[in-house]
Amino acid sequence: MLAIVKFLNDAGAPFTVNIYPFISLYTDANFPVDYAFFDGNASPIDDGGTSYTNMFDANYDTLVHALQKNGFGNLPIIVGEIGWPTDGDRNANIEYAQRFNQGFMSHISSGKGTPTKPNAEINAYLFSLIDEDAKSVDPGNFERHWGIFTFDGLPKYAFNLGTTKYRSFNPGKKSHLPGA
Repeated sequence: MLAIVKFLNDAGAPFTVNIYPFISLYTDANFPVDYAFFDGNASPIDDGGTSYTNMFDANYDTLVHALQKNGFGNLPIIVGEIGWPTDGDRNANIEYAQRFNQGFMSHISSGKGTPTKPNAEINAYLFSLIDEDAKSVDPGNFERHWGIFTFDGLPKYAFNLGTTKYRSFNPGKKSHLPGA
C-alpha cells in the first residue's frame, strides 16, 4: 500500500477513498445507528482526546492519520464515493437516505472540516445520482438503490446541494431517456 501511496504522491495525484457508513449498519446489527448521521444525535466517541460524533469524520481522520504517520500528510484526499441507498435493507430507506445525504452535504459545505483537519475543504462525489434499472448484485439487495433520482429522472426526496436557494432538484426531462 505504501508503494501505491508513494506513487500517488510522486505523481501529484490524490488518494481516493470510498466511505460508506451504511455498510457498517448492514454488516453489524450492533452498530450505533445515529453515529452514521450528522445531526448530532450520536453519543460522542473519544479517540485519545479527540471526540467524534459521526462515522464519516472518524473514517476520514483515520486515513489522514495513517497518511501522516507514513510521511504523506500533504497528499490530497478525495472521497470517491459516499451515499445511502433507499431500498433493499432494513436501514435502506428514503428517510435515512435523505438524512444522511443532506447531513453530509451540510457538513462538508459548512467548511468546518473534521476534528483532525479543521476548516479543511473536503472533496467528495455522491454515489450514485440515479438508481440503476437492473437486477441487484452482491453484497445486498440495496446495491441498485443508491440514487437520489429514480432511473427515470424523478427526485426521490428533497435535497439541496447548498448552492442554490431552491430546496430540491427539478425532475429530469424524459426526452433524454432512451425510448422516451
